[in-house]
Amino acid sequence: LCHMHKSCDIQDLMTFLFQIYPVTEYSKSQRIALLINIIRFYDPKSNRHGAEHDTKAMLNLFNYLGYDVLQYQDLTAQIEIDQALIHFSKHPKLFHTDSVFVVLMSHGGTGTICGSDLKDFKIDTIYERLNTKNCPALMNKPKVIIIQACRGGNEGVVKVSGSRQSMATEYIRSPSKNVPKRSTVYVEKDFIGFHSSTPYTYSYRIRKYGSDFIHYICDEIFAHCHKDHIEDLFKKVMQRFEDDPSEYMQMPTKERDTLTKDFYLLPGKSHRFSEY
Repeated sequence: LCHMHKSCDIQDLMTFLFQIYPVTEYSKSQRIALLINIIRFYDPKSNRHGAEHDTKAMLNLFNYLGYDVLQYQDLTAQIEIDQALIHFSKHPKLFHTDSVFVVLMSHGGTGTICGSDLKDFKIDTIYERLNTKNCPALMNKPKVIIIQACRGGNEGVVKVSGSRQSMATEYIRSPSKNVPKRSTVYVEKDFIGFHSSTPYTYSYRIRKYGSDFIHYICDEIFAHCHKDHIEDLFKKVMQRFEDDPSEYMQMPTKERDTLTKDFYLLPGKSHRFSEY
């Protein structure tokens, strides 16, 4: 992990350690993730064929990284997605883990993701449920939010030409002030969001394969997490899309990045899945 020369002194090592989020063998044994995939909807015409492959890919990845998984499928936006987040935010492992992942996959729109009831769930709610105020157990710990969903009805390219293969999209439709210095903490910190596309544009999914976004994330983390931190790993995913010759183009986006240190996953022993 340490990229420094063998001749580095203790001061260099200490400086490096202060620049990364702490990970211990015990904290790795307490890792936990939330995975929600909406595949079937009240209107069968909206079903996300092929999305089951994304679930399998993420479960394999989390097993490799040592995260127990709270897995849900086909939740409603009106009640059930938020209930799953609240349940997750109160999980006893959060006090001991070094990090969490939250992965939501569905149709979506601008700032929303679609439940199985075809209602909109606000993505902001994820950050609200896991912020320092509402989930102090995760204070100063990396919280990685991955969203596979459309963010609007536009194509993220200037010009499209030539033949096309069969692809599905994921689309359904204050002044500053001076305050006294006090003993406070940031409400939202140590997050990084990774969306499958830029705002107002489509995300794509292949019916027989799943989404490139999810599979590229898994590929790059498997290949490089032993030496690269999470932001560099996500950059590699973005580069994959930049180099991809597919005519169905999308560009993943890192957002609400409040990581103040480098987060290395440091994969360890495998864990069993916890299905709730």
